[in-house]
Amino acid sequence: MMIRKKRKSEGFLGFEFEAIRGIAEREITKYFRNKNQIISSTLMPTIFMVFLRPAFANWIGDISFAGKYMGSGIILMVVIMAGIMMAGMPLIFDKMLGFQDIYAVAPVKRRNIVLGFILGGAIKVTIQCTIVFIIGLLTGFVSFELGVYPYDFGWFAINPAIGVLTIIGSIIAMYILIFISAAIYACIGLSISARTDMTNAFLWFTLINMPLVYISGAMIPIENMGLILPLFNPTTYFADAIRVFLGGYTGDYGTGNLIVQTFGLDIPLHSAQASFLGLGIDLLVIFAFGALLFYLAFRIFGKSLTESSGGVSGVFHKKVAEAQEKMFKQLDPEDREIMENIASKIDLLEVMAVVQEDPSKLLTIFEQAGLSNEEANKFMKIGMKLMQDMNE
Repeated sequence: MMIRKKRKSEGFLGFEFEAIRGIAEREITKYFRNKNQIISSTLMPTIFMVFLRPAFANWIGDISFAGKYMGSGIILMVVIMAGIMMAGMPLIFDKMLGFQDIYAVAPVKRRNIVLGFILGGAIKVTIQCTIVFIIGLLTGFVSFELGVYPYDFGWFAINPAIGVLTIIGSIIAMYILIFISAAIYACIGLSISARTDMTNAFLWFTLINMPLVYISGAMIPIENMGLILPLFNPTTYFADAIRVFLGGYTGDYGTGNLIVQTFGLDIPLHSAQASFLGLGIDLLVIFAFGALLFYLAFRIFGKSLTESSGGVSGVFHKKVAEAQEKMFKQLDPEDREIMENIASKIDLLEVMAVVQEDPSKLLTIFEQAGLSNEEANKFMKIGMKLMQDMNE
């Protein structure tokens, strides 16, 4: 009986951590080498912080609230947009360059490749969020208050050490949420990129990004836009969970406050109990949404690894084959059969190039392909007929 040897790097649940680390490290290395990407992806959140805060304050009527509320909203906007784009676009370029074919024949299970891309995308987004977070703190354009209700509970007044620990714990919890959120949204980018080309991918990215960000409680308070749609948007729960640890103010219709009002619970609004009740529900929604997207990413992206991308050359030849098939449909059945037989033995693009440069070499190409002079003459005759039909 043959005993299958376990791979040296194979670990928990059969995941091969060396393969996962290698793919994630490659993505992070490419990210740091592309300075333009880092700068451009930071500009959008900065513009929001500088120009949109006054607009939101005028709309809401409270500039302090707008700053607190927008802080987590801008971080989540970075998580969604960067998560989908930074995980999806590298895969698009790998497909164009034919690099995906290397993944297809790699001696590792496909789930390791998928997880490597997700991990790399999540780390890049976490770094991006840190940059935005620092800009917000240094400029003061958005109020990034750290800790779980640091002022309401007066941890510093009770004990400065407890206050510091509360802030540190809040930062750690917030970053865990950011990382998990980035990994979940990276699954969307991978699933789209696995089944589309560059043009269609950008359309899908935009189509998904906008509703996720703006039809939610991330940037605009739920009470200002109606309760129905945002409650069915997972982003609303991501934003609420981050706000619990980023100053603690979730708004009148934060998940916890909304549950208390809906079910008439004997819990004070805007209290720690309401916030952590809401956080529990937020986490349930986040993990359910995450499980679904991880499953889709492993299915869709994993399945695409069994298909050769062909790179740019493959796409080009695919388009040529489609045009050739369309052209042959115009012929009579007998002529079509002759052309299909010849096309299966020689490259018609090469034949067209030879006809334009030196037609005398055409017979040599046909002889090398094992075709007779009669077949060459038929090819030329049918080709002339096709050209006449195209000119008419």
